[in-house]
Amino acid sequence: MPRPLPDPTPPSRATIRTIHQLGDRIRATRAGEGIPIDQAARHCGVSVGMLSKLENGKGVNLEHALRVMDGLGLTMLVVPKTHAPWLEQAAAHAVKTGEDAAWGQHTWLEA
Repeated sequence: MPRPLPDPTPPSRATIRTIHQLGDRIRATRAGEGIPIDQAARHCGVSVGMLSKLENGKGVNLEHALRVMDGLGLTMLVVPKTHAPWLEQAAAHAVKTGEDAAWGQHTWLEA
């Protein structure tokens, strides 16, 4: 039985701190677009098994993770931890005010 889908764009959790959170974000984005895993894997240039491992929070090659994020329209920014709270607030504000619907598609990793 498949796991329930996480909220794909929770502004309060824009920062990714674990591989499980990254997998949840990727799965929610793919499923939110209604793309079956096999089609997403083909589009991203990875195997279904690799995409499944990533979505389930298993370790994968960073190059593959970046390829999947790019294929699904996600962006990863690597910033100092001191900047993360400010970016979280900016993302939440943009989503709340509707200024930039794309904010929900960003993923931040703290450096």
